[in-house]
Parts: sequence; structure tokens; C-alpha cells
Amino acid sequence: MKVILHPMNHDPFPIIEDLFSDVNSRSLLVLNGFSIFDLEKKRVILSERCGKAGITAESIFEIQAPVSMHEADKANFMSMVSKLRRAEIDRAKGSFRFVSDKGEVLWLSLAFQSLGKDIRGGPLLIVLHDEDITELQNTQEEVRERLMEIASLKDLLFAINKSLDFDETLSRIIEHLHRIIPFDRATVQVLEGAFLAVIGSYGYSQHLVKDLRFLVRGVDNPSARAVATRRPIICNDVEKDVSGFIQVGDGMIVKSWLGIPLVYEGRSIGLFALDSFKPDFYNDHHIRIASNVAEHIAIAVEHARQHSMVKEEARTDELTGIANRYGLETTGQEIFLRTSKADQPLGVLMLDIDFFKKVNDTKGHSYGDLVLKTITKSIQQNLRTKDYLVRYGGEEFLVLLPETTTREAFIVAERLRGAIPKQDVDGKYNCPTISIGVFSGIPGSQDLLHEFIHRADLALYEAKKAGRDRCRVWNSKPESFDSRPPA
Repeated sequence: MKVILHPMNHDPFPIIEDLFSDVNSRSLLVLNGFSIFDLEKKRVILSERCGKAGITAESIFEIQAPVSMHEADKANFMSMVSKLRRAEIDRAKGSFRFVSDKGEVLWLSLAFQSLGKDIRGGPLLIVLHDEDITELQNTQEEVRERLMEIASLKDLLFAINKSLDFDETLSRIIEHLHRIIPFDRATVQVLEGAFLAVIGSYGYSQHLVKDLRFLVRGVDNPSARAVATRRPIICNDVEKDVSGFIQVGDGMIVKSWLGIPLVYEGRSIGLFALDSFKPDFYNDHHIRIASNVAEHIAIAVEHARQHSMVKEEARTDELTGIANRYGLETTGQEIFLRTSKADQPLGVLMLDIDFFKKVNDTKGHSYGDLVLKTITKSIQQNLRTKDYLVRYGGEEFLVLLPETTTREAFIVAERLRGAIPKQDVDGKYNCPTISIGVFSGIPGSQDLLHEFIHRADLALYEAKKAGRDRCRVWNSKPESFDSRPPA
């Protein structure tokens, strides 16, 4: 039986009556996805798919969205049916999601058509044709996800190659990777011998991961397997599957873990570890993405690290291992600007080894080099981690003391002056004495670091002129230089 419903060509209602009375015709409609709602007589022929989806007579008669319909689609469904019932439109079509008790999603394309008019102008019948488009929607969604993934990968590759600064590179990698692989926390780890050392993180308090290291040699855990196989590893139940998994403590429990090995020139150089607080979170989709980006991330991390090492070498004095003049012009300027912005005092010490030329002339330059190394070590032992030590010249050292007043800087200077001559150089001789110039001030927006250094240098000149082996505090009146600590 072939059923044609077209109100413009003929009167459909005798046919509709036949459909309601003819079991075979009704079955044919049902199997082919047709439903008929007789608004006048309150009769319904419901297709098999509509019945399974949860569409009922009330869906049309009472303008009620099916209970199983996705919440985001209900308003559109009711709006469409309402307009049909009010005869604002006579045709409508839309795609709607239905969710089963098991969480499975069914997509139906619903095409409505109203037929006839009652005395109030409303439709007498509404014919509904449904089509299962679940596979089509899933395919389209997969295509959309792939396109978004490709776009995100392009953004990631562009971002991580945009800078060679190590910290900035890590931040960019974490930021962009988070867009394509979800995670609650993450760490970037580099291989150092038998351990993976954390060098960057997301979602962790800094104090929790500072100096954190994981053993990966001679053990069997996901990190060790990822590094050894050079392939991404998933663990979706770390508490059950991984004996001794380290939960870095702030109360949050890692349930799922994805390790992306960083492979550079065929060797593992580290690991990108992604944590989720949800069990069974990661899947093959995440593995595919991780495999696509792992090599690029590794190259970016290694290049940034090498660049940082070159920069650090350029800022480091080869003999003593402390900062050189280039370091002063870079890191030193950063310290000066931070101090200025914080409106805090910056102390400056200029140190000079007394009669160092005589040391070189009488004992040789090798001995002189040993003296410089010994004095460097002694100064470092008497400074804080935030202080900055520079080899300023042949036998001159410069110390920047953030958050240090003139009086405090003078105390540091006197401590150094007393400690250095007591240091043993070669088992026979101690270090020579030193002279120190002291200056401290709060940098203004127009001030320069070299002005601060110049004032400490003037104070050093006065200390040497006064006989050496003493400290002097800069004063705008040269005659006021003395070795007494400021009040």
C-alpha cells in the first residue's frame, strides 16, 4: 500500500480514516517512521522509533517535551509544536537528541506537517515523519572534533615555537595542550639520570612540586614505562593498578593519569604527566593526540632548555661561576626594576681585593685564580638566595641586596670583610683583605642601576684611600665618609 499525504492535491481525511482502521496500512506507516496525531478525535498512530524515543500523544496534544529528550532540545521542540498548533506554521523540521537510561544518545530528525483546519483555524491533524540520524550526527561530530583538534594543534605548534624562553615555552605548552587534552593538573618533567625532575607544573602549589623527583630506573610504574617505551601511557585507575603511585599531597586524589614521553632525537628526555581526578578518564582519542604532539613538545622543550643554558653561560663568569657584567645588565636590571616597582630599598656593595696585583706578581696567576674562587665561595656563604653576586672586574665584586637598608647593607659588608681574610686558600696562606663601598636607596622611576653602582664605587674609592681593609658608606659629602654604621 502506498500512502501519499498532500493536502493541496486532494482531501486526505478519508485516507486517514482508512489508516486508523486498517491494521496493515497502520503497520506500514509505523515501520516507515510515520506518526499521525488526530487532534480532533484524539487518536494517535505512533511510529516504532518515536515510541522507543519516548514521544507520546501528550507530546503533541498537551505540547509536552518527551521526558527522554535532551534538556537542551526541549524548548525548541515545544516551540515548534506550539507554532504548529496555533497554525503559525504548517511545516517544521528539526534534529533532536534522546537519551536512554544507559546514557546512550539517539538523534532523530523530526519533520512535522499540519493538515486541515478546525473552526478556530487550528490544524486537525499533525503528521510526523522521523529518521534516525545518529550515525550521521556522530560522524559530523567526529569531523568537527578533528577539525578543532587540527586547529588546536596548529595553535600549539605556533605557540611553542614562538619563544625560546624556557619558562614561557612551558607555559605556552601547558596552556594550549589543555585545550585539546583535558586535565586537572599537569607536570613537565626532565630526565636527570635515574630520576624525572619536575621543572614546570599546572594546578599544583609551587611548594608541592619544588625539587620533586620520581625514580624511573629499576622500577615498574607508568612513568618508567612511558620513558622506556617512548610511547604515551594511560592508567585509568592509579590507586588499583599502580603500587606506590605518589599522590602529591593537597587532598586531591589522582584517579586517571596520562604520560606523554618527550622524545628528542630518538631518546627520552622527559615526560609530560597529565592528572585527572576522575576514574576511567583517558582513552585512545587522547593517546592519538598525545602521539601527534609529543615530538613537537619535546623539540620545543629541548630547544628552550638549550637556549636557556646558552644564555646562562653568557651571563656567567667562567672562572668563578657567578654572574658577569652581562648578567648584571640582564638579571641585575630585572632586580633593580622589581625593587623599584615594589618601592623597596636596594643595597649595593662594591668589593675590591686589597693589593691583588701583588698576589699575582708574587705567587702567580694560578694562585690568584684560586684566591678569586675562594673569595667567591666565602661571599656566597654569607648571602641570601635572593642576593645577586657579580664578578664586576678583575678583582672587583658587586653584590645587589634587595630589600636592604643602608644600615643592613653595612652590616653585611662588615661581615664579609671579617670573614674573607680568614679563608684558607691552599693550606699555606689565607685570603687577602678586602675593601668595600656601600650604598642603599629606594630606586625611583627615573633612577638607573648604574647610578647606584657608581655611588658604591665612590664609597669603595674612599675606603681604599683611607688605607684599605675597611668599609665606607656613600655620602653626598665626601668628607663624611667613615667606617661607622649609619644610625
